[in-house]
Amino acid sequence: RSMAAMRGVGLLLGLVALMVAVVGVNGCPYPMPKWDCPALPSPPPAKDVRHLRPGNIKAIMAMGDSITAGFAMIGYPPVDLVEDRSYVYAIGGAEGAFTLPNILKTYNPKIQGAAESWTWPLTPGGWLDGAVSHASVQNTPDQVEYLVKQLQTTYASTVNYQEDWKLLTLFIGANNECGACNYPATSMPAFFEAQLRNTLNLVEQKLPRTFVNLVTIFNISGVWYAAKDSWYCHTVWDVIKKECSCLESGNKTSLDVMDLRSMQFNAISAKLAEFAGKNNPNFTVVVQPGLSGLPIAKFGEAYLSNLDCFHPSLCANEAFTYQLWNNMMSPPGQKSTSPDVNNLHIICPTADSYLQ
Repeated sequence: RSMAAMRGVGLLLGLVALMVAVVGVNGCPYPMPKWDCPALPSPPPAKDVRHLRPGNIKAIMAMGDSITAGFAMIGYPPVDLVEDRSYVYAIGGAEGAFTLPNILKTYNPKIQGAAESWTWPLTPGGWLDGAVSHASVQNTPDQVEYLVKQLQTTYASTVNYQEDWKLLTLFIGANNECGACNYPATSMPAFFEAQLRNTLNLVEQKLPRTFVNLVTIFNISGVWYAAKDSWYCHTVWDVIKKECSCLESGNKTSLDVMDLRSMQFNAISAKLAEFAGKNNPNFTVVVQPGLSGLPIAKFGEAYLSNLDCFHPSLCANEAFTYQLWNNMMSPPGQKSTSPDVNNLHIICPTADSYLQ
């Protein structure tokens, strides 16, 4: 073995050891409550999408980018250089994980679609998780087609494509924002609106009986402020500058442009959701704002990936689950934009609770 190779291995091991020392191995600073809501009797068939109870959902789906693919969520380099889909807040089905599919299994143990394991980076979907790392809003039509194909092939014997109720969580836009400081067309609000409208129209046309959770975007600048004092994070960002160039520069003007885009994209999501499926009893889009006010800087480095100090960690995904579920149980006007760490409690549904 060459001396250069051995030096490379030594440098890698040294960086990993330093990263463990710097980042630490503690648990989540703000652990989410344990899921302990009781099961409910099987609900009657839902008369329409606006009267869906948790137990009416037969298939759970997700679309998005590397966040919803679970990239670098768990562990330390190089073990975490995978997509941990089975622990992703919206689609993970790992035993004991605090995820939306595992919550819904309380009310329908036969729910289909949850991710059961990991995938390699850039895998074009897995199970009923259509998310693809590095995807932007303009790539989501391909994810719709992936879900259609999966439902009509892999899940054809367990999900009635036309008749069963489906829940889709869509979280997209971060990669459109990451270049916003350079003002490309793909980061502009008008582009985002046109692409998202097209995707939602495709979902309505091609995925019968679907309730869509449209998750709003947090201020990505919080990632910088959470990790700005970490030597390891700055070293990693120097190596992978293209992951989110407007963030990794640390330039305040660039960070402010990204935050402006978050606000604009979230306003667009609310605008489109208001009219999507308005007269369709089998389709609706509900904005779930649970991440838009997430104080990433306050939550700190434990909520960022140990690999790249950018992607959400397992701690963050559990907070995402908490926010998404509680907002699904809360009417418009009463939905939270951030966890209240001084009053963490899970909303348990009753037999009369509908998804909202």
